[in-house]
Amino acid sequence: MRRALALTATRIHRRQQQVSRRFLSDNLINLTFVLPEKKASNEGSATEINVQAKEGENILRLAQRNDIALEGACEGVCACSTCHVILTDELYDELMAEEDTEPSEDEEDMLDMAFGLTGTSRLGCQVKISKEMDGQRISLPAATRNFYVDGHVPQPH
Repeated sequence: MRRALALTATRIHRRQQQVSRRFLSDNLINLTFVLPEKKASNEGSATEINVQAKEGENILRLAQRNDIALEGACEGVCACSTCHVILTDELYDELMAEEDTEPSEDEEDMLDMAFGLTGTSRLGCQVKISKEMDGQRISLPAATRNFYVDGHVPQPH
């Protein structure tokens, strides 16, 4: 009897692991960060970093979780422009098509201070990852403007 219960428990545990792995891999979104030459860590190193995101997290936290040099001096409260990213035209247009993903007035004010502003610039702390973003590329500008302390990089909590 004990042996039968142990085998049943083992089978249930294995099945739960299989379902969990499938569930997690199905819900991950593949994105690519494109680093400027200046931010690539070593000579000859790749300037593209492929990452897997969780739906609902923002670009700033995704970058920090993957050790990508996206600063976020204000820690994601839309009070600086150090998490400035450049989106593809396709992704930017997709975000602009929906009212809840358009940049707020506060974000637009902060973007006015961003280095290398483009027509598809956004603040990484304000863009939430969605399934529709799968396969997209997110570019980092060559520099940031940190009015707090130049060179200070806050660590996420």
